Amino acid sequence: MDCDAPKALQRLADSLDERVIRQRASYWTWRLSPSFSSRERQLCNLEYGWSIAQVEFCQNVIFKRRAPLRELFRRATEIGVALGGATQTRHLFGRTINRRYRGKLETVLDHRDEAFPVLRSYYKTSYVKMYQKGERFLRAEACANDTYHLGVGRRLQNLPALKEHLHDTTDRYLAQHAELLDSTVDTGALAKLATPVTVGARRVPGIKLHDARVIRLLDTLLHAGGLLGDWTTRDLHARLLKRHRLSEDAYTLGQLRYDLRKLRAHDLALRIPSTRRYRLTEVGVRVGVLLVKAHTRLLGPLLATPSPSRSERSANPSKVEAALRGVDKALDTLCHRLGLRSAA
Repeated sequence: MDCDAPKALQRLADSLDERVIRQRASYWTWRLSPSFSSRERQLCNLEYGWSIAQVEFCQNVIFKRRAPLRELFRRATEIGVALGGATQTRHLFGRTINRRYRGKLETVLDHRDEAFPVLRSYYKTSYVKMYQKGERFLRAEACANDTYHLGVGRRLQNLPALKEHLHDTTDRYLAQHAELLDSTVDTGALAKLATPVTVGARRVPGIKLHDARVIRLLDTLLHAGGLLGDWTTRDLHARLLKRHRLSEDAYTLGQLRYDLRKLRAHDLALRIPSTRRYRLTEVGVRVGVLLVKAHTRLLGPLLATPSPSRSERSANPSKVEAALRGVDKALDTLCHRLGLRSAA
């Protein structure tokens, strides 16, 4: 689909407001409904009221080529399903979840076997979804089936407030995925993390790729949707032990607080003012995803593979041994450039 004047098209779409809808609805009720005289209307106070049963709002991101969109959406669905949950949905819709809440709170991937799957996050009867539209469109779409669930009335005059609410929802949805997908080492973030920092009179060690305890902590935060919610150290400790099947002796609350201080010192986490609750920063989300992925997909498999020592290396190595030597050399170079001490 091509458009010679996209700005004019956007202005035309924005002009469809409650005033235009009311005018058209009034015209067709006058044409199709029973007729009443002016005297009858005055006596019975006859008038029509308009309410909103369902409304959808979307934002489109247009790509020049199809291939980058396909790869980006594939990564977005993988991360979205892994990180989806109640805290994520609460953040997206800007609503509070309490014990009286009844309804859906989940993120799912629909139509897995079709060409264009849909990533969908539910809040009660409303949801926000993202999918590939055609060849070059990435669409984020919010749908409200009951406006009361979003704290907005159903009458037509509430349409501006409802549009603003759904616009903010799609904005948060796109911004969230932009933060999660923007995980690169080009900015030198990992090299900076490996350097110790001084907070007051205390020297805090750097965070390195082979720091299994901190990686495990970040993995728990990201997997449980903690990047979008607030948590206490005791809540986080219980979640971490359950997720990684550890005993309290294997990872104590004191150790978690020490690791959390490291995250805060390196600006990966912050404490919410006037509370005892914490959350990840935007930098913490990006770097956390990168650290967890690199440790899980790179160091994990390599450390599980026995690599021959220098004394055990043969003069005519096999293909596997030669490949492992190449990996070791490449990792040494990578760790040197990132300022990381080699883990293997």
